[in-house]
Amino acid sequence: MGDHLAVSTQERNPWAAVRRTAVAVFALIPVVNAIAAATLDLLKPFGDAVPTWVFPALNGILVATALLAAWVTRILALPVVNDWLRRFLPALAPEGKPNP
Repeated sequence: MGDHLAVSTQERNPWAAVRRTAVAVFALIPVVNAIAAATLDLLKPFGDAVPTWVFPALNGILVATALLAAWVTRILALPVVNDWLRRFLPALAPEGKPNP
């Protein structure tokens, strides 16, 4: 029957993988903001230790991180990238070894 590679779900539907990654990272924005707010409350006895631009900057960093993670996910979903991973880094290939 020859070599048959099972196509990963990431390869079959790459934009779904990108959406999942972006949603996962964007879901962290409220969590990180809550942690930052708690940190600010802890720092209040020490004066104005944290400037007001911290929250917008933190959110900008999170958005940039989400976009970068989505872009990397899309690149990793390309069949040519997965073929390269299967050949040179099989431990990182989406489904491991080819089916006999």
